[in-house]
Amino acid sequence: MYLSTVLRWLARAPGVINEKVMSNKHVIIGGGSGFIGSVLSEFLKLRGDKVTIISRYPGANRITWQELKDKGLPACDAVVNLAGKHILDPKRRWNDKYREEVIASRVETTEALVNAINQSETLPEVFISTAGKCFYGTQELNDKQDYPELDELSEPMGIDFPAELVGLWEAAANNIDSSKIRHVKLRIGVVLGGIERKSHIGKLWRIGSARGFLPIIRLPFCLGLGAVIGNGRQPFPWIHIEDMVNLIIQSIDDKSMHGKYNGVSPGIVTNREFTEVFARKLRRPIVWSVPSSVIEFIVGKERSSILLQGQLVKPRRTLESGFEFKFPDIDSALSDLTKILF
Repeated sequence: MYLSTVLRWLARAPGVINEKVMSNKHVIIGGGSGFIGSVLSEFLKLRGDKVTIISRYPGANRITWQELKDKGLPACDAVVNLAGKHILDPKRRWNDKYREEVIASRVETTEALVNAINQSETLPEVFISTAGKCFYGTQELNDKQDYPELDELSEPMGIDFPAELVGLWEAAANNIDSSKIRHVKLRIGVVLGGIERKSHIGKLWRIGSARGFLPIIRLPFCLGLGAVIGNGRQPFPWIHIEDMVNLIIQSIDDKSMHGKYNGVSPGIVTNREFTEVFARKLRRPIVWSVPSSVIEFIVGKERSSILLQGQLVKPRRTLESGFEFKFPDIDSALSDLTKILF
């Protein structure tokens, strides 16, 4: 799926693979078999880079996390860390055990990677660490209060569990020796990938190999049960998967980039606006609003703020870096990502 997706993107941008952009870097990706990492890996390989994935499982062009600890980091030009369990995994019940798994999957892997980089005899040129837009925290706002605009220099509005998690995650990444290695810190919003709506009722439940946020919420919309979450006015910071991958690649290539960048589209919308556009692209109605109490019951109070609150995050430094979004608004993004098959 990912290779065909990348080829489709390249096909609509003639001349992308040419002598000017062909590369021969060695890029190591922690968590490279995940949603973002899989697309990033294929894009890098298509332009001529060598990619090594750090994974729990051995295989071709892979090293395990245990091998990283035992043998150190192979010589490379860039390291990208995308490792970490999904905090909103719909298949996992939220409890103390999974809470600790989520923390360990982000913090412990980052610590292991940073230690390996710092101890490496041949240092990479750049380390790209990733975390979530949840860094900015949440606060209870009534219907008359506006959400404050937040950019890369903003402090958290308030500390909830997702913000605490990102704080621990970034603190582990900040132990990199930035006097010797360029450090780019990406705070990522909700990454939107491709999705299909099939007319055959027996296939509605199948997500297949698609990953990301849209497949998680696809089924109720396909069944005509699409819903606004809570009051619907909470900001929804999002980014198209292609823009996300391009931002990581620019971070690898552009030696002037360092520090914090928000991986979110400039065309931020509310949850209601996103839901209305998504329903229109799927040609399905919005029939109700899910009460906050139901969301808290389903996902747990600690992580419910991700869905019920939100942050009005702006990509100020990202735009100042010269990065150009191919999909700056939600309508064009969902038009590109949503397919209806009859």
